[in-house]
Amino acid sequence: MKLVVQIDVDNAEEVVKAHKGQLMGMFSDLMMSREKVKYRVERAIYDEMVNQLSKELPKALDQEFISAKIKFEIIDDKNYTVKEI
Repeated sequence: MKLVVQIDVDNAEEVVKAHKGQLMGMFSDLMMSREKVKYRVERAIYDEMVNQLSKELPKALDQEFISAKIKFEIIDDKNYTVKEI
């Protein structure tokens, strides 16, 4: 079984402005296109989701005495990331 989550950020520029200090390293190129900014914001969201789920989901499954292999995939045209726990 699979769960697919899709995110389409509508306000990428506002997100960058709101998180200036945290995201400035990621967005060091000030002349990035709107599409590139959107891509990087969405990618950061997916990366953080995988990080949080990889920590919390095994704990929750363990509390329910469930033993399972978990595989997270971030699939896009520019990067492909797999994390198994």
